[in-house]
Amino acid sequence: MRLLFISTADHFGGTERWASMAIAELERRGHKVWMDCPDVAHASQFTAPCRLWHGGPRGAFDSAGKAKLEDFCREHKIDALIPVSQKAYFPAGQVARKLGIGCIVRLGIVRFPWRPVLDWYGYGIYPHATIVNTRRIRQILARAPFVQREHIHVIYNGIVRKPLNPVPRDAAHFTMTSVGTLSWRKGQQHLIKAVALLPDDLRKQVRIKLIGDGPARARLEALAAARGLGQQVQFTGHLDTPVDHVAASDLFVLLSSQEGISNALLEAMDAGVPAYATLVGGHGEFIDDGVNAWAAHSRQARQVAADLAQIMTSPDRQAVAQRGRETVQARFSMQAMGDRLEEVISGAIAKARNATNPDA
Repeated sequence: MRLLFISTADHFGGTERWASMAIAELERRGHKVWMDCPDVAHASQFTAPCRLWHGGPRGAFDSAGKAKLEDFCREHKIDALIPVSQKAYFPAGQVARKLGIGCIVRLGIVRFPWRPVLDWYGYGIYPHATIVNTRRIRQILARAPFVQREHIHVIYNGIVRKPLNPVPRDAAHFTMTSVGTLSWRKGQQHLIKAVALLPDDLRKQVRIKLIGDGPARARLEALAAARGLGQQVQFTGHLDTPVDHVAASDLFVLLSSQEGISNALLEAMDAGVPAYATLVGGHGEFIDDGVNAWAAHSRQARQVAADLAQIMTSPDRQAVAQRGRETVQARFSMQAMGDRLEEVISGAIAKARNATNPDA
């Protein structure tokens, strides 16, 4: 198969990380895959950066970008488009319909489509298949009357297991690490506020390492300073191998208000690090509170602080971490993800060809 993934994001986030893993697995299986993204910032994250392209549509009504996308698909004989950003669903679907090629939408967070015309076509009429990574996303998406439930396929994220090279562990402190775009949705502000409320003896032990960059960085830095944690919160910016830092921490924390299934959470659990996360998206499909991870049932600072104090003093942290690792290794493999991707994409391509040549 000859495939083109499409992202409109101007940063490398969780969706782009999933795309990079999916592309690598599909290429390993012999398929030829390109990635359309806005700039070259993504280049180091892909197995074949020479097949990055930057000319496609960046919005629903980007006619120049759609024209370039058509030309690209014809030149490279693309079999299917796989838009992974909401802004790309509608224009990618238009181009796929015009050229008679497959269109497979990928949605990684819980979202109910409501916009007239754009979502009706982008989610319902144009795609030959939709890939989601949790049952919860499938349930919400299927409520839209114009979405065909049988076209929605749950494919759990796979984990790419690479040799770890952990950074030196800070044995003198309790390090809490969080990975993700610095934004209010990701909830790093709740972690900072909660740590500030810990009893003095625990608060002084804590070091927070925030891995990633994003629009909320300046506000988070100001918040940390205002709460007296300016010297205890480290902002690393983007790191190519964040798991090496996570592996050297005492607790991974993810307080997102919205997720599908977080790759960073899975990677932390796979590295044997205890995890504390909100039960958003599909997290409740594999987190067993207090057994293989801890669930954050509230993002309110006082409740998070109480949870963190309990976790910091728990004698079961390593046992919980070990069970978390076993859960991820049993349920989230690249082999299973690749098998399902091939099945869904090839099925969508066949549908597109049959619609174009019904008598073939």
